[in-house]
Amino acid sequence: MADKEEDVDLGEGEEGKGGKKKLIIFAGIGWLVLLLGGGGAFFMLSGGDEEALAGGEDAAEEIIEEPKMAVYHALEPAFVVNFPGNSKHRFLQLDLEVMARSEEAIAAVEQHSPMIRNNLLMLFGGTDSGDLRTREGKEKLRADVLAELQKILTDETGEPGVEQVFFTSFVMQ
Repeated sequence: MADKEEDVDLGEGEEGKGGKKKLIIFAGIGWLVLLLGGGGAFFMLSGGDEEALAGGEDAAEEIIEEPKMAVYHALEPAFVVNFPGNSKHRFLQLDLEVMARSEEAIAAVEQHSPMIRNNLLMLFGGTDSGDLRTREGKEKLRADVLAELQKILTDETGEPGVEQVFFTSFVMQ
């Protein structure tokens, strides 16, 4: 009977050693799978960069230019005009600012300021005061001012330059 107990003890000892071997083998296989998976993922994700470098000329042509920062300039002094006829309002006072994307456009506005002021004063003076009481009338006037500014700058410099016009003060009396 003692032999049977020894066999049992020997059997348990061998199973313990075999379990450790299996654990080491499975852990090694697990690490191998992780390393291969990580390497494969790295290869797949970094593969696009090599293609972009190979077609460097095409990639350089596809670079999109970012929009430039807006530059604002106030047209000073304020515009003051009389309304014709016997309308309810007799005077209009406007402060304007223009928006461009380059300092060159702002310099062109400053350079041609006398012509711009003259044409805008004529535009404001010819406007019916009743039209300016509504938002739609003010928006139409703003669009007309922008069109006049762009026309002057296109005639003088070859480029419209100004993108937007803003009323910063609008008083009718």
